[in-house]
Amino acid sequence: MSVIAWLRALLVLACLYTVPALPARAADAEAPAEPPKAADVLRAMSGYLAKAGSFSYHAEVEFDQILPGGPKIRLAGALDVAAKRPGSLFVNYRDDVSARVVWLQGGRLTLFDPVAATYAEVSGPKDIDGMVDKLEKEHGVSLPLGELTESDPMAALMRGVDQSHWVGIHDVDGVFCHHLVLQRPDLDLQVFVEVGEKPLPRKLVFEYPHRPGSPQYTAWITEWSFAPPAADLFAAKLPADVARVEFLPVGEAR
Repeated sequence: MSVIAWLRALLVLACLYTVPALPARAADAEAPAEPPKAADVLRAMSGYLAKAGSFSYHAEVEFDQILPGGPKIRLAGALDVAAKRPGSLFVNYRDDVSARVVWLQGGRLTLFDPVAATYAEVSGPKDIDGMVDKLEKEHGVSLPLGELTESDPMAALMRGVDQSHWVGIHDVDGVFCHHLVLQRPDLDLQVFVEVGEKPLPRKLVFEYPHRPGSPQYTAWITEWSFAPPAADLFAAKLPADVARVEFLPVGEAR
């Protein structure tokens, strides 16, 4: 064996024996004295958000779409969310193939589809929790990351969960976070919660292992603000030439 070949072989062996397994924490983060329980981390996050009278954030998202015949493609988008408890909400969502804008104020929710130039309205509970629940149960409509806008985000995220795990402390775009895994029969959910005095959710990964193609939905959450949003942000602003459509009850053909 030549010297060069010998050195190459030695380098390969060094790489094999020095690459570590997935770390339980990010290298520069301080490890907790004892691993916390996932429920305790979620409870701290939920309490922090619940105490906020208002907040806003930006999120970048990526998600899988399963095409007819089975191919899976990856799409991307973004959303901006502002909430003022108990009953005002604004969501501006857009991705590679669709867009939605939601205004909720005074028990009236307006959903605008800029691509189709249509909008729908529904009246109901005057709180965010009640309206999110009404949309899901009566119309099969889920708001993007709607769990975080409810008064108890932990309860929303834990619905149907039968196992929860603390994985370690990992880095999310330069922010050290508790990495949690929540499992329910139809969903594996990873939640990354910032370490420290501001336990903010920084990343969520939804995976549906039993659906064809095991699609994922990932959201990176940034630009958190707890300054009160402008009051007129929650009032619907529709173009003059849009057509009104109706929300259909769950089970009706669309």
